[in-house]
Amino acid sequence: MYTPQLALITALLFITGCSATNSTAHNQKATNIVIQADGSKIDQVTIAHLHGSFFSDRNGSNHDGAIVQITGEVIAFALTEEGLYTVTLREGDSVAVCVFDDSVSGRLGDGRTIQKSATLTVRGQCHSAGLFASSPFSIDGCQIVE
Repeated sequence: MYTPQLALITALLFITGCSATNSTAHNQKATNIVIQADGSKIDQVTIAHLHGSFFSDRNGSNHDGAIVQITGEVIAFALTEEGLYTVTLREGDSVAVCVFDDSVSGRLGDGRTIQKSATLTVRGQCHSAGLFASSPFSIDGCQIVE
């Protein structure tokens, strides 16, 4: 009786939970786009502004797919199963998950660029996150702005 509904829920969870946002190929493509981006066309925005744009516009944020530059306090970093590094930045009450490739591995940890409580500015390609994600967006292909 409940098989069609269960199948639909399972499919939705699979699609939203397994989005390409955290895949290595997706991140590599985003990295190439960020590296080649014209600096004058990069949106310098706050994390709170990004949250607002993804929550308020039902048709999608105008920042979806855009190259953005944000600044925030490092509150966490981790290595994913796919070999990507995530760095969570906080600005006030808003957070952003930034996805890096393995080139950032030597910059993580105490006494390095990416450590807890450090202020970090990054550029990356902003993408809408899955339906059940903890944040409405992620920033992929991230590069540290010196």
